[in-house]
Amino acid sequence: MEKNYLAPLTWLRGIAAFFVVVTHTMETCENNYGKGDAASYFLPLNLMDQGAFAVYLFFALSGCTLFLSNSSKVKNLQDIPPFFFKRFMRIWPSFAISLLIYIVYVEIFKIFYIGDRVLRVANLFKSYNLTNIFQYLSLSFNFTGPSGLFNNVYWTLPVEFQYYMLLPFALLGMRGKLSGIIIPCVFGGFLYLCYIYAHRLPTIDRYEFFSMGFSFFGGVLVAFIFKIYKPQLPISFCVACFAIFVLLTSLLANNYIFIPNNIPFINNRQNCYGVIAVVCVSLALYTKPIKTQSLFFDILHRYGEISYSIYLYHMMFIGISVLFIVNFEIYGGNTKLVFVFINTLFGSYFFSLLTYKYIEQPSIALGKKWN
Repeated sequence: MEKNYLAPLTWLRGIAAFFVVVTHTMETCENNYGKGDAASYFLPLNLMDQGAFAVYLFFALSGCTLFLSNSSKVKNLQDIPPFFFKRFMRIWPSFAISLLIYIVYVEIFKIFYIGDRVLRVANLFKSYNLTNIFQYLSLSFNFTGPSGLFNNVYWTLPVEFQYYMLLPFALLGMRGKLSGIIIPCVFGGFLYLCYIYAHRLPTIDRYEFFSMGFSFFGGVLVAFIFKIYKPQLPISFCVACFAIFVLLTSLLANNYIFIPNNIPFINNRQNCYGVIAVVCVSLALYTKPIKTQSLFFDILHRYGEISYSIYLYHMMFIGISVLFIVNFEIYGGNTKLVFVFINTLFGSYFFSLLTYKYIEQPSIALGKKWN
């Protein structure tokens, strides 16, 4: 991948991770945890309540970056096993260790949580067995179920890994300009077609692998086009466009605007998020490199680098915040919101710095070495 274009993609990944943290903070603070408590509402954070859009961003970014870094490496069938192994080492060790941490964390949470078990956070009380743990470790639980155990955000991990397993077969077919455009469209379109006719498929637990595949292969498509045509756009223009798109998705999410039903495909809100996510990845690719350093972009870049760990562990800090809320009666809309948001934002950040350094990076290095 060309270094000049790596930074904006990393920034975008950091923004997506931040949106996920905001969304789960807001969902947590919408609950009333006791007498004297109130639901939280703070407009600036509500406008950044973009967790659904962020997941599409993650998938589109993955498709884009994986094409840029592997399109010249996967040339025949013999190149596929090394690709699989590197991707496995990138995602699975960190996930497996986080799962063990969450298994312990869930048991601690059950001891200290004294609130209403009807609330969303109380899904940690769901029972599980050894078979369920192996279903999670095998990254197949989006098909087999049960979903929602241990950590609500885990559902995206098997979906992304399954896209990894499809990608090298797409790369093998993307050898010409025409095939490079057609193949990602075929893969993404076929997955969505499977989603439309999902009732004809064997019963599975969740269907996001099919419904969101167009965003991953949309990222592949824009990366292929980028290798052929590389305009450079001013960062001010790209940031302004991105802000407009985020505002658009926010207005859609909060039901301030609606998509007309006569517009095909994007009249579905989720599909609209996916299309906008692919467009935003394009903007990041075409952003002209910044020559001067900026503290803001340095922080955003670091946040993007550790975004996988933040994604894995931020729910643990939200749960810890809830334990403090119910045990020490940290009530009131604004007080509760500030407490949960600050604790989750900074707690997950500093914890993720450690897991990135001592788990993610060694796993990635080991995967490259063994290959």
